[in-house]
Amino acid sequence: MIIILSNYVISNSFCFNIFDYISVSVIFIKPFGPHIFPEFLNKPVRVYKPNLDRNLIGIENKERTIIYQWINLINGKMYVGSAWSGSRRLLSYWTSSVLSKNYPIYNSICRYTLNNFMLIILEDLGKTGTVTKEYMLSREQFFLDLLFNNYPLLILNNSPTAGTTLGFKHTDEFCLRRSGILNPMYNKQLSDEFKYMQTRDKKGINNPLFGTPKSIMTLAKITKLVYVYNAKDMSYIGTYSTVNCSKMFKMGKDTLSKYLKSGQAYKGKIYSRTKLHDNN
Repeated sequence: MIIILSNYVISNSFCFNIFDYISVSVIFIKPFGPHIFPEFLNKPVRVYKPNLDRNLIGIENKERTIIYQWINLINGKMYVGSAWSGSRRLLSYWTSSVLSKNYPIYNSICRYTLNNFMLIILEDLGKTGTVTKEYMLSREQFFLDLLFNNYPLLILNNSPTAGTTLGFKHTDEFCLRRSGILNPMYNKQLSDEFKYMQTRDKKGINNPLFGTPKSIMTLAKITKLVYVYNAKDMSYIGTYSTVNCSKMFKMGKDTLSKYLKSGQAYKGKIYSRTKLHDNN
């Protein structure tokens, strides 16, 4: 028997003396709070408790272009982002491959868990495609300016510039780990030919591969194919590139990767990297 203990999982009606149960395994998980009062950068359009409202987040932000804000309810730190497709971006914060990336917002979520975060939709810019990406980034920039100017100690964003890492600064510790003899390029002499190759314009005819057609064999090597089958009778549906398969069957790349590895059915279909049918 495993009991999960926290100050919000166990109800008052579930009382016991843990020392009376020698065979009980106890797992302590991160509790709620104590929570601070959140600072909103704008009057919220929608507010969510992430772990309780996950399905609602996916439904209400599907095919919506949004500006959103994460708030850590323990230390008050904030993150501002934009999403061309709201549900796809927001639900990625539950994906382990995304959270494993070394960014302040992901590190904070991994440390405190989504139990201790609040998600705010600052602006809903309409159905995906009704505004340009440039306009979306301009609205994100507006809120980034508010965040960096008014809350300089509560920032989880890497960069003060929307859509780019422009303005990002490495920590002093990071710089020290890559300076002097620790730098892989330390004390290396670069030839004039090498310097020229790195500085010349490599677009168009200056690109060494310009005008070189790729053979069918080369294209086959660099294109990863997905074979799709009906899960009921394993009848062949079609062959797609990874990108086209995600678009065709409306699934995220992480979801596709998961079911390619597991071999299990997803929404009535089997996805495989190897061909499971005869050409006949």
